[in-house]
Amino acid sequence: MNTFSEELRKERAAKNIALADIAASTHISIKYLEALEQGSFDILPQTYIRAFIREYALAVGLSPNDVLHRYDVLVMRKYSDTENSAWSQSSFPSSDVAAMSDQTPEQAGVELVKQRDKRRTVVLAGIGALIIAVVYFALNYTTKESLLRTAKETPFQQVVQEQEQESAPQPMEAAVAAPAMPPDSVVLVGTTTDSVWMTIGADGNPVQEMLLVPKQTRQWKAQEKFIVTLGNAGGIHFTVNGKNIGALGKRGAVLRNVTIAANSAQP
Repeated sequence: MNTFSEELRKERAAKNIALADIAASTHISIKYLEALEQGSFDILPQTYIRAFIREYALAVGLSPNDVLHRYDVLVMRKYSDTENSAWSQSSFPSSDVAAMSDQTPEQAGVELVKQRDKRRTVVLAGIGALIIAVVYFALNYTTKESLLRTAKETPFQQVVQEQEQESAPQPMEAAVAAPAMPPDSVVLVGTTTDSVWMTIGADGNPVQEMLLVPKQTRQWKAQEKFIVTLGNAGGIHFTVNGKNIGALGKRGAVLRNVTIAANSAQP
């Protein structure tokens, strides 16, 4: 992973591109860009790692698909190396072989067969664990690809515009009579200070997913309550019916299924 990060840094340096310029064009904090170039992936927000790599690659003129593929291969190799290390530690110690030197040839032969069968069982168990790990990784990777597909294929500003278009009210069919609904009693307004990924659902309706850029304000309305999930919770401040409730968490934190009603904002 350090080699991967060093190659990214060298590519940027070779093209004489400053980290400050990348931060300005991608809205990614310089702290996170430095961590990416140093291979310190553990301090990066896990929700955004692939999006950060993609935006960095675009900023320095690399193919984002090639860079992300290289990253995925390295992640899978690191996981496989950890598994192989665990298998190697399950080998039988040399003291067992030395102990058999005091046995008769028949006893030693039986003991060797037992140890061989035991090693075979360990190897087969390890192979089974590796297959399960690969399947799990593939499913997890597919899910992440689906969640981040918009962020991978389009710039941040275009994502915001598409989300606004999708959230615009659609005309109802004239043949369907809309039931009378009470007026909205909860008006939620969010203003961002950093890039924020979020999902929001109102009154049990289908959840909307969006990626907001810094200094953006959005408004939502509901009759009773909202259910909100946030990545980088400290990057957005809310007001409910004009009352300021501030940020729901710390910068970089992930909050899931937070309920926001007229007089509350409780998890």
